[in-house]
Amino acid sequence: MDTTLLIIGAIILVIIVIIVVVLTSKDKGRDQAAKAANNAEEEKKEITHKRFKQVLSGSDLQNDMKAEEEELLTKYTAGTGEGINEVEKLLEGDPNNVDLLDWLAFMYYSNNNVDKAVETYKRALAIKPDNENQHYYLANSYFKKGMMAEAKKEWSEVIRLKPNSKIARNAQERIDYIVNQGK
Repeated sequence: MDTTLLIIGAIILVIIVIIVVVLTSKDKGRDQAAKAANNAEEEKKEITHKRFKQVLSGSDLQNDMKAEEEELLTKYTAGTGEGINEVEKLLEGDPNNVDLLDWLAFMYYSNNNVDKAVETYKRALAIKPDNENQHYYLANSYFKKGMMAEAKKEWSEVIRLKPNSKIARNAQERIDYIVNQGK
């Protein structure tokens, strides 16, 4: 009888330990997932910040750029219109800077100035025609303007340039959407 009670007590203790371990590991998993998501968001912000710092400090840019212009570009908020004049001024001194043209086109697009976005993406692509990202966003601009044939053409160029990439898959999805809509 004493042995039976001892065995039952041991089994109950093992079950309790297992439950505690399982619950603790679930909490750790949630914490790790939350930390990973926060780290990914911070890394994304840092990469964006570094990209525009790099654009601003490029050797072919004006060396005497003011600190407030740099701050404005690295903390750009879509839809506010801020920074557009400054980037346009920078381009006056370096009209063939593809990175600045790309950034300016994005700024125009995000401020619903799609005509200027199209014009600026075209300028950038005239300098560097194999940039799949600019073809993709030019296509998005055409799509926003209702110019479906032009959008499909640009998305097709993305697929031609980078056939096995995520951006090519996205481009194909957009083409399929247009086709399914009968446009």
